[in-house]
Amino acid sequence: MNTIQQLLLEFCQLNELPELNFEDNERCQLLVDDRYMLYFIATDTDDLMLSVTFGGIEKSGEQRLKGLELLAHANYQGIGSGSLALALAPNGRQLVLAGRKPVEHLNTTNLTAWFHEVIEQTELWQARFAMLDQAIPTTPNHEQAHVQSLRV
Repeated sequence: MNTIQQLLLEFCQLNELPELNFEDNERCQLLVDDRYMLYFIATDTDDLMLSVTFGGIEKSGEQRLKGLELLAHANYQGIGSGSLALALAPNGRQLVLAGRKPVEHLNTTNLTAWFHEVIEQTELWQARFAMLDQAIPTTPNHEQAHVQSLRV
């Protein structure tokens, strides 16, 4: 894990962040803007995961159904979440945005860009889930962007 740890230390230096060190469970955390707890997770396969919990959905009822539908639409071919996965934590209520990349493809510059992407997407998804009670379509009409009619 030295490679991942070194990458993380260089990332912290570049971004003027406090030094982060992986604990025994190969995780460390960073509080971002006093709002989001971002986890850096080193995997057994030399991948780095970034994960942030940003809110929750109702335990039951129509709001939960709308939340689950939004989550499913967001993950369909990455239309709404890009290279990240939007998911529910194992407790079934907390919303999590996470991504995973091989360390061999990361350097301090693209890790910084990825970090900012995760935070930006977290802010967007938190706002979107906060508006579940409003009559806003779950996703823009992306179907037409990648499906074309065949005329014979």
